[in-house]
Amino acid sequence: MSQLHHFEVDGDQVNIHLVGDLLGDRAAIFREKTLQYIEQGFQHFTVNLEAVDDINSTGLGALVNIQKRIRQNGGHVTLHGLQGSVRTAFQRTRLHKAFSITETPETPLS
Repeated sequence: MSQLHHFEVDGDQVNIHLVGDLLGDRAAIFREKTLQYIEQGFQHFTVNLEAVDDINSTGLGALVNIQKRIRQNGGHVTLHGLQGSVRTAFQRTRLHKAFSITETPETPLS
């Protein structure tokens, strides 16, 4: 299995770069690792999905769960780089309306 994710801490911001798919066990590992950062007190997260080529309900559920926990702690999560089937999954489930999503870290998705 290739590296699933890379976490970078920049001050109070956690930048997460995901690679491959966000399915099943890989989504669960991502969720658990991110929850560890939340438990450490981090509140601001950016999740880069540019290199994610597939996502299912487990992956979407992990992102929803993470967002809920971050918001409960007064924080914020931004997703960026949605493309292909990942972008389609967000649009079909209408989750693109529930998340702050940008094309790049600075450009909002319309």
